[in-house]
Amino acid sequence: MHKYLQNRISGSRLTLPITTIYTLVVWLMAGVIQEQWWMQLGCFSITAYLMMLLNNEYSLIRVYSRFISVFFLALSCCNCQLFASIPEAISSLFFVLTYFILFNSYQDKAKTGIILYAFAAYGIASLSNVHLLYYVPLFWLFMKYNLLAFSWRTWLASVLGLLLPYWFAECWYIYREGPWVLYNHFQPLAEFAPIADYTILSAGQIFFYLLLITLGIMGAVHFLHKSYLDSIRVRLLYSIFIWTDLITAVFLALQPQHYDLLIRLMIINTSPLVAHFLALTSTKITNVVFHIIVITIVTLTIYHLWTISLSF
Repeated sequence: MHKYLQNRISGSRLTLPITTIYTLVVWLMAGVIQEQWWMQLGCFSITAYLMMLLNNEYSLIRVYSRFISVFFLALSCCNCQLFASIPEAISSLFFVLTYFILFNSYQDKAKTGIILYAFAAYGIASLSNVHLLYYVPLFWLFMKYNLLAFSWRTWLASVLGLLLPYWFAECWYIYREGPWVLYNHFQPLAEFAPIADYTILSAGQIFFYLLLITLGIMGAVHFLHKSYLDSIRVRLLYSIFIWTDLITAVFLALQPQHYDLLIRLMIINTSPLVAHFLALTSTKITNVVFHIIVITIVTLTIYHLWTISLSF
């Protein structure tokens, strides 16, 4: 197989360190020092590390490649105008942690402890952003049809794990502020804005959303076409990424006021799809596509950095 620049970059051990330096430069230019975004940077760094572990632990790409982490970093830099958000940074971290723990329950209905820990992490994520609770039924479907780990015991463990952070939070809130704080926390679940009101989004935000949809479709189509080359476990795990990405894209299209959270979830689920596509193809066309993607990501990042600079 002829190795194009796309393949040399994909298999290089320098790609991830260089991308990490690029990411730190973007954070510095976005104002991490001036604005004291240390907690946000810490959450982001741990999330990126978990994305790398996710690839290593579950062999998501059947050749040596750090593209999953690389694209997570690069696509997140496109989203640099959202670096300042603490709740979304925490939600992203614990969302990826949920994936990392939950995937370990594959084909084992006896791993109630693993399920409990995974949903406890998800409970913490939902404490930061309550709308993540909409995804809980989806995770139960994944446990049954993708992870093959669903039973009444694991379901009960998932419920207990999900409630565990709320038990601790309720005790704290009763002590500090009163018993109605958590009620107010759940109230936004019943609130819906006008459908598809895109006037609240900037042109850059809409373009980035369309970019993620395009990358997700390319990655999903390629994976479904070539999935027979991967193990059954990898096929089932990628099915989780595809369905979560699709549902998140639809949710964002209908309720764009949740852009800050949902675009992060799309980055998390799109990164493995586009990484699998670019790491495991080697044609003139895909090499051109790779260059277009890189140029688009860098251009959009520069645009958002320029937008941030105007607000200072």
